[in-house]
Amino acid sequence: MSTTIVISSINYDGEMANILFKPENINTTINLGEVTLPYTFNPTLLTPPRDVYGTYTILVSNSNCPNIMNVPRPTPTVTPTKTPTPTPTKTPTLTPTITPTPDPCLISPTPTSTVTPTPTLTPTLTPTITPTITPTVTPTPLTCFQKYSKWWELNSFPIYTGITNHFNYVYVPGITNISSGGFNMFNNGNVILLNNPIPRTYGGIGLEYFVSRKNVWPQITLVNLGGVVGPHPISEIGTPGIPSGNDPTNGPYTITRQVFLTQGTYGCGNITGSWYRYSNIGLNPSFLSGSTPTPSIEYVWFTVTSSEWGTEILSVDDDRGSILNPNQLDSTMTVTGKNGFFGMILLSSFNQSSPSIIIPDSQITTFLNNSVCEMFTYLNCTDF
Repeated sequence: MSTTIVISSINYDGEMANILFKPENINTTINLGEVTLPYTFNPTLLTPPRDVYGTYTILVSNSNCPNIMNVPRPTPTVTPTKTPTPTPTKTPTLTPTITPTPDPCLISPTPTSTVTPTPTLTPTLTPTITPTITPTVTPTPLTCFQKYSKWWELNSFPIYTGITNHFNYVYVPGITNISSGGFNMFNNGNVILLNNPIPRTYGGIGLEYFVSRKNVWPQITLVNLGGVVGPHPISEIGTPGIPSGNDPTNGPYTITRQVFLTQGTYGCGNITGSWYRYSNIGLNPSFLSGSTPTPSIEYVWFTVTSSEWGTEILSVDDDRGSILNPNQLDSTMTVTGKNGFFGMILLSSFNQSSPSIIIPDSQITTFLNNSVCEMFTYLNCTDF
């Protein structure tokens, strides 16, 4: 069994990339951080040690789409025992049909409607009037997640402005990650995983989840716990921006980063829930401590429960900032339960002329009360 693997690319060797590794048959995703291709990976150095088999997601800097590399475990070769027979029977060789795996970055072509010209009617002295029958179009009912996505697009931003010095991060390239966010907020970040090493696309809506589209603030990911008890992880990965400068008096400097973890509860009417915050802020050196170098990065995971739904939350696996490295974004929260919802929101605040601070707990609670709580109260849609 090989203990190392070399990850390289004809197109990207020499460039920086963020690599995610999902070991074979293990329900976890490991962020290997930002490396230079080609990269030699030794999984035996992990805790606990792993082998090389599994799925690797390579996010190359300045590239819009992830590259997926599967390393399957070799299948042992069985040597059959030959049994002589008087008359061998020829068995036709079956040629397997290869089904291509869809590329998540390909965009389906937009259907082109065909316009049929309406013929010009020539009136006669005795015209015959033919009544026009207008067909009745029955709209397709929206799913719950389509309703939630629409509500969030229309209502979340005015509520977001209630957060002091709220910051509208820039979605560039805005497909599965944010390269900068503005003012060096990210250095490639806000990559969202839902129990899968392939990043979710902004604007994606499935049967059990939705991710808000780009240029919607704040960005939200929402998952349905379903009607059967099971685990539901939501992960965020990436790298925060680490700006540097050169002070005329004190010389060159680089900012440091600091992480804060807090939690609380929220609720309105029959809707209640708990929230868990991971905040990562940049700190200037002491001679610039009166200013903020970069916007805060503040992820808030939250549960949505109701006695009317029969919600059961069996456990909450808290793995916020497990690497304990403020220069790396890699946090996962997993809720095990049923008949409820689990989500994550990206908040940010920025005032360049004030010291670096995080969003107050009270403002997070107020935001969830006025947004998530009101959305579920208004729509009252579950689909468990």
